[in-house]
This record gives sequence, structure tokens and C-alpha cells, in this order.
Amino acid sequence: MTKKKMQKLDLSNFFIQDKKDEGFKLMQEDDNSQSTENISLPKNAQKLFVRKEKKGRGGKTVTVVEGYQGNPMVLEKLCKKVKQQCGVGGSVQNKTFIIQGDKADQVVKILIKEGYNAKKTTM
Repeated sequence: MTKKKMQKLDLSNFFIQDKKDEGFKLMQEDDNSQSTENISLPKNAQKLFVRKEKKGRGGKTVTVVEGYQGNPMVLEKLCKKVKQQCGVGGSVQNKTFIIQGDKADQVVKILIKEGYNAKKTTM
């Protein structure tokens, strides 16, 4: 029986490094309009609308919170806090978040306690 030695693979060319460094990018007038959209309002200046919705959800009632303007990461954290305090699930979609169940009154109280201007609506 003969033993064969394993050859080492040469991986030096396997990973390609891009040596091109962009550096700083000059801001154009068109870019300025995009940055103004991401300006977040303070909590007390936000007008959040809380409503119940049943249509198109297989007969299940959900609570929808709309009107948030600001950082999506803050919205994720806010949704998580509301879900934990209500003891239900939910999700974030665009600038709204959905809480499972008929929790509109409870959600309004939580949002006001957090410093937001929340209002229960019917649509």
C-alpha cells in the first residue's frame, strides 16, 4: 500500500480585495432632499394613530399604529416594548406596526406613557 501526500491548496488568489477607496463623497443638491426625509421628530411632536382592523385578516382583529416619522430602528424598539407590555405578538411594516389582538386602548396608554402623542381612531 502506498500513501499519497495531500497537497495544500493555494488560496492566496481566492479572496479578492478591492483596492479602490472611494473616500468622501461630495453632496449634491439632489442628495439634500433625501436627507431631509430621514429627520426624526421628537416623541411629543409625533402624531400616532391607533386603530382596530379586522378586514382582510381572516377574521382576526389586530391593532394598527400609523403616523410614525423617524428612525426605523426606534420604531422597531417601540414595537418590541408595546408587544412585551401587551403580552402579544406583532410586526413592523414600513412606517406602521401591527399588534395582534384588540389592544387599542392599552397601546394608546403605553404610547402616551412613552411620551408620544397617540390617539385612538376608527376607520
